[in-house]
Amino acid sequence: HAFHLSKTDIVFKPTDKTVQITMHIFIDDLEAALVKTGATSLFIGTAKEKIEAKTLIFNYLQSKFTVDINNKKIKYDFIGKEITTDKQAIWIYLEIKNIKNIKTLTVSNSVLIDLHSDQKNIIQVLVPTKKQGYTVLDKAKTSDVMTF
Repeated sequence: HAFHLSKTDIVFKPTDKTVQITMHIFIDDLEAALVKTGATSLFIGTAKEKIEAKTLIFNYLQSKFTVDINNKKIKYDFIGKEITTDKQAIWIYLEIKNIKNIKTLTVSNSVLIDLHSDQKNIIQVLVPTKKQGYTVLDKAKTSDVMTF
């Protein structure tokens, strides 16, 4: 594909005290990034997908995508993944538990940036009753702080 883009939605659900994260990443780019880290072809989203694909994807994300809430680095859980209907991209679902409020949110996202110099990672944040945050991260700017 001619453009290199990922999109991440971060939604705070205060009634559940969770932050739900949904990432949309092109499969061929993700595979290439994982191979660059030493993985063999994983055949993500096919019948031949290797068993270790989920673990390798999660490890890659943990090294390239971080979230700080109220100035504390927060761990997230891997909930699952699914392939888009056109089989070009993957949806990745992450979750952070036990979050009572969000005053500041720092997102660092360098996913695929070492693979494509023109990579753009769009981040959209929704905190109910607060303003919605939106930023585009790239090679020059891999993190941003939003205040609510």
